[in-house]
Amino acid sequence: MPTQFLTSLTKEDAHEDGIWSVAWSSKNALVTGSLDATVKVWDTDSGELKGTLTGHQLGVNSVDTNADGTLAVSTSLDSQIRIWDLENIKQHKVIDAGAVQAWTAKFSPDGKHIATGSSSGDINQFSVESGEKVQTFEGRGKFSMCVAYSPNGEYIACGTEASPDSATVLLFDVATGKLRNTFKGHAMTVRSLAFSSDSSKLMTGSDDKRIMIHDAVHGNTIRTLSGHSAWVLSVAVSSDGVHVASGSSDSKVKLWDLVADQCIDTMDGHSDQVWGLAWNKQGNKFASVSDDKAIKFYSTTSA
Repeated sequence: MPTQFLTSLTKEDAHEDGIWSVAWSSKNALVTGSLDATVKVWDTDSGELKGTLTGHQLGVNSVDTNADGTLAVSTSLDSQIRIWDLENIKQHKVIDAGAVQAWTAKFSPDGKHIATGSSSGDINQFSVESGEKVQTFEGRGKFSMCVAYSPNGEYIACGTEASPDSATVLLFDVATGKLRNTFKGHAMTVRSLAFSSDSSKLMTGSDDKRIMIHDAVHGNTIRTLSGHSAWVLSVAVSSDGVHVASGSSDSKVKLWDLVADQCIDTMDGHSDQVWGLAWNKQGNKFASVSDDKAIKFYSTTSA
């Protein structure tokens, strides 16, 4: 029988505007970024606010945390990358990336680099220590809407704006900087992607309302999951690789069982589009954020 997840906690009006991104740190802090230009840090057990981080001049469109849970990164419509100290709840560093050169950001698995998508389609890689841009993975000229490192650090992938004559998902070899695989299955823009914990699979969510599962190593698409009635804005994979959560413009969160190859639950607690999802390290809890300004926590009945 598939594992059941229930809504365990809801934080209404968690921000003053829509929440576009969320990350769950390995030290069980939840980090959210909002169009109100703030980054907030929450206790995942109680849901209490631990701190508000200010500095961005415009809305925050992505957040992430490093592997040891000590730092967070955020990107904003103000074209700045800000790195935050999660232990002391304060700013650590500011990187001026240039106009629309840091749309979304992810930490590398070793925590030494931050990768960002850009309007040019390139993926820019910055050093966390120096703040300098150290590498560029050359895209295809279509806006890179989302980026992700594989957990083993070998690959970096991006999802792009749709184009009738090119792939919407690109996968690069980190060591060589070369394009390794492309995936052309989505008919519209890809706004979210995530690797499985063993780095073998890549999940992508698109405006075409579909989620696709790709073989990252061999470059083929394995299967397609359909069920949302509007754009898929976010996908997140549990650490055990069994579950994928997806959020959509249809205001719903869906939970997919990859073993049973089916949707096992639909959560309709949000009243507006769901922009972000994040799992805890154990894979028995996850959170969703939405334009309705709310954070929802879900957990297994045994968690």
